[in-house]
Amino acid sequence: MAPKRHTAQASEKSPSSSRKIIVTAGEGQTGRLLIDLLVDESYRSKFRSLTALVFSEEAKSVLAEYEEIQVLVFDPKDEQSLVSAMEQVDTCMLIPPARKDKAKITRTLLEAAKKAKTVTNMVFLSSAGCDYAERGRQPRIREFIDLERLAMQPKSDPSTGETGHSTCVIRAGFYMENLLLYTKQAQSEGKLPIPIDPDHKFAPVALGDVVQVAAHALTSFGPHGLGDDVRGEILIVTGPMVTAGPELAMAASQALGTKMEFESIAERNARQILFSDQGAEIDEAEKEYLLEYYSLVREGKTNYVSNIPMLAYFGHRGQEPSDFFKVYNEEFKPKRRRTAKNGGTAESKKQPTRSSARGKGAKKAEDEDADMEGGEKTVGEELDG
Repeated sequence: MAPKRHTAQASEKSPSSSRKIIVTAGEGQTGRLLIDLLVDESYRSKFRSLTALVFSEEAKSVLAEYEEIQVLVFDPKDEQSLVSAMEQVDTCMLIPPARKDKAKITRTLLEAAKKAKTVTNMVFLSSAGCDYAERGRQPRIREFIDLERLAMQPKSDPSTGETGHSTCVIRAGFYMENLLLYTKQAQSEGKLPIPIDPDHKFAPVALGDVVQVAAHALTSFGPHGLGDDVRGEILIVTGPMVTAGPELAMAASQALGTKMEFESIAERNARQILFSDQGAEIDEAEKEYLLEYYSLVREGKTNYVSNIPMLAYFGHRGQEPSDFFKVYNEEFKPKRRRTAKNGGTAESKKQPTRSSARGKGAKKAEDEDADMEGGEKTVGEELDG
């Protein structure tokens, strides 16, 4: 059992230290990593309390290590309890859960916030590309446009009190961590099988970088709630460079010190991988989302980068693809075949999954590089869920 995490005490000197934050979908990889960052000493002085909303009793154990965090279980049939929970906070990080009914759940959460009339600051996690997605071709991505509208609507509705007076929408790009789905092929064949052609481009982003932007927004302070650098903004967060499949494989080869090749596969093959044991821990709705995002890439709708949030708040572009592969070196590097010469002693490692692979942003990658140079890795850098 993991030891309880002790969080630093909030400093009363900070004008935002009275802030009370709730993070929805706290058991998901985005929610967990965000909570992990918020309780770090670099952010803990910027808020008074932190609540996590999870979607099952079993999910509470995911956050058991954080002793000062209140964990609540979402019950769609108990509207009053949800409203009461919202009444105890003034800032909501609304992360739609990766499940088929995410739109319904998001609407329920927003309705509860409107009835509470206390949630002044609303930070909503959306998807980059939702404005380019078509309802008939990419419905899972396009529905984020509808959810964004719902998140912003209370600002122009005086009947909702303070709810949504200060909003920020974060449109996250394709998570680099999705590539962890293909570690089986990387290890056994030295290939990255992605359902795009060699000339199709996109800008994968490290989950850790998206979470850094979210933490900054949640703890920012301004005369009207959130800081003026985020309030009312739609922040598009992609990786630092537009890359094609072969370029991604080249970055992997450089980082791993071994040849890695890009393999263009058909969508049906990508679907087979997602619905095999490799994608066993991924919700069906998220699988559909990934396939839709690849279709956006094939349609040329992801040929852009948006590094302004990372540059403005942290002074750098975010984690480079080569750094991502360095962080996950062991997961991608081809394994030695068992032979009589090596005695067949190569150890097999449990295949990582997206739900257990905690994303590390640019800062985390820098820290890990420093640890590797020093000959050891600190326990704090082992972010497996």
